[in-house]
Amino acid sequence: MRVTLIGVHSQLCMNHQPTNSVVGTEGVNGGTWSPSLSIKVIGQDVNVTAGDDAQLFCQVVDTSEPLTSITWQRRTKKKPTNAEFFITTSDGDEHINGLKDRLKFTGDISGPNGTIVLSNVTVLDEGIYTCIFSVFPSGPFETEVRLKVQVPPVVSVGTDVPAVAGDTEKIIATCTAADATPAAEVSWSLGVLTDSVKVKTNVTVDSEERYTVQSNLIANATKTLNQKKVLCLVKHPGLKEKLELNYTLNIYYPPQLVYIILAVDHEETGKFQCEADANPKPTTFTWSRRFPVQEPLSTGINSTLNNQLTPDSNGFYYCVVSNQHGDAVGSLNVQVKPYESMIEWFNPLYWDHTLAWWRGLFLLKYPLRDFQRKPNDPIDFIT
Repeated sequence: MRVTLIGVHSQLCMNHQPTNSVVGTEGVNGGTWSPSLSIKVIGQDVNVTAGDDAQLFCQVVDTSEPLTSITWQRRTKKKPTNAEFFITTSDGDEHINGLKDRLKFTGDISGPNGTIVLSNVTVLDEGIYTCIFSVFPSGPFETEVRLKVQVPPVVSVGTDVPAVAGDTEKIIATCTAADATPAAEVSWSLGVLTDSVKVKTNVTVDSEERYTVQSNLIANATKTLNQKKVLCLVKHPGLKEKLELNYTLNIYYPPQLVYIILAVDHEETGKFQCEADANPKPTTFTWSRRFPVQEPLSTGINSTLNNQLTPDSNGFYYCVVSNQHGDAVGSLNVQVKPYESMIEWFNPLYWDHTLAWWRGLFLLKYPLRDFQRKPNDPIDFIT
């Protein structure tokens, strides 16, 4: 709360000429009149967020003298000289200059209360507002109200170019709070990464005094950092609550751990599927029966290879996987047995011959007399 006692002084108002300070003057009955030095005008500074409405309060106290008019002036960064934009008189007349429908007088001249409301404020409205009460016969009294406009930041988190595994001292994430007034406060919640990354913050301001804060996470890029979670925290008086932005680290690395999966359908067609751990995803798959590759079976974005399985298919299959950061190779050794050799295992004659051979071996090793039945022994049956 600010209380300003101005007394009687020169004041330029709309349709008014400058007046001199009055020390004493001839009264109606020949006496001397002195201005009331106890009159005060009170006001209150205001902080609002851009886009909201600003209520500018002012009131005159400690006077019973009649009020003739209330005048508002302002000066801003672009217009540093006081300019009148509103006057209301005891007759009920109102004059608005420049602000049109954005300004509303909510006070009461008989109050006497000079409060106004300025809607949809912008940073251009920020400045010092002067509220002037003209009382008779003491003259004008005024106070200043400071309007501060807070602009909340535009917040984002990410990286322009992902770091590549093996890079040292690289930016792996950036949290930005841009175009704010005043500057936002940016911090990180890093969890298990607290000891493995560093934080570096830069603050810039433009000609309109809008602040941009960039907070960078810096680390030696490794594959183990990929997909780790971090949290960017942003505080600003123009925000209703603290912002929390989750971010998953994105670290590029070449293909690793290449492996081949083989599935066979009922028509004995083999479907070879090549898989690899890589970031970004592999862009090229090259299939070959030899490595280094000489005559590829196929090459391109297709990670599968279809091949009819025959005894000629026996041997190694190689899959070379590539992205823009490197390549890796995986292999699979395939052995296809002839169909006839598989049938032999299920042929009854094969099993009859095999059992006969085992019986002969058994009889040669254990004479029959060793297995003669004794009285009262149980009888075994072989079917």
